[in-house]
Amino acid sequence: MSNSEAARTAALNGAVEGGRWVRITGLTSAAGQILNGKVGQVLNTTPNEDGRLQVKIDGDTSGGKLIKEANITDVPRNELVKTCRLSARGEDSILEHKVLLFPKDHSMFTNCNPKGDSPVMARCGLPLAVKQVNPYKDLSDFGATDNQRATYLMIDPITGFAPYQWQTKVGPVLVYRPDGLDLNFYDMVCVNTYFFEIIDLYAREPGTYDPMKWVNPTYFQRIVRRERDQFNWILNII
Repeated sequence: MSNSEAARTAALNGAVEGGRWVRITGLTSAAGQILNGKVGQVLNTTPNEDGRLQVKIDGDTSGGKLIKEANITDVPRNELVKTCRLSARGEDSILEHKVLLFPKDHSMFTNCNPKGDSPVMARCGLPLAVKQVNPYKDLSDFGATDNQRATYLMIDPITGFAPYQWQTKVGPVLVYRPDGLDLNFYDMVCVNTYFFEIIDLYAREPGTYDPMKWVNPTYFQRIVRRERDQFNWILNII
């Protein structure tokens, strides 16, 4: 399998970036006991002379803590949740979005607004969190930080316009379900298709239309079912 084929497969099925996910266990010191049960990512593959690995723990803003291999266990695959990273225009990605895996008890799920960040999707019955993340490369070129799909996610249900900060210099974003359920690659395709179809409906003369006719669960699910039946996709949002 070529590198591009491997990257495509990982983008479709889900991958872990930044180091394998582990859970802290068995620490006995007062400071260590506070960390027991927390998840983190291993930042290096080779232990130091004391048999410790550097682990960036969820919620810790430091560069990571040195923890013995005996005190970490890998998070099982069935405890990892599928999320979607939407690339910025200048990242030149193989696919416009990719699936990344995070532990279901990560603070990104447990500490977020259950209604999500996308006003339209909240009204459609599929709350989605939308968080800006670091780019893979320099995005200083003109238009490189554009992310039309992220902008659409943040539009106002009535006006069809996104807040200014979501119209320009958006960069890549991570999209996920606040309830900790999977959002797979084709789920995200369906969400994108829905926005591409409704955005033109807002171009009518203000006051001559009712946006609630297309910003609702029934309208959204009709598009999802159409895409599922046409392409025989396995979806998690229906």
